[in-house]
Amino acid sequence: MTKEIYFDYASTTPVDPRVSRAMLPYFNEKFGNTMSLHYFGQQAKQALEESREKVAALIKAKPAEIIFTASATESNNLALKGVALANRRKGRHLVISSIEHPCIAASAEWLEK
Repeated sequence: MTKEIYFDYASTTPVDPRVSRAMLPYFNEKFGNTMSLHYFGQQAKQALEESREKVAALIKAKPAEIIFTASATESNNLALKGVALANRRKGRHLVISSIEHPCIAASAEWLEK
């Protein structure tokens, strides 16, 4: 009998059962687009904003400072490009290592151009 073992936790991980239970309504019932003005969208938007407030309170931030992204790649792009562009008056130098995730290298190349 062969046992399969998952070694790619850097890519994705199982969802904690508590998170899965909390999110279930938003996968099956309350799945509206948060940018829509209809009831379903507004219901989803309310849940999103409540989540933003909870995360902000947890780390003593302002809700407006909390940005949710869809993936690590999107997060890395936002962070690297945001920091670089916000600080461009301080210089145009960016150092990354040769073992960075490809999305970091791609963002650095984009910034270089």
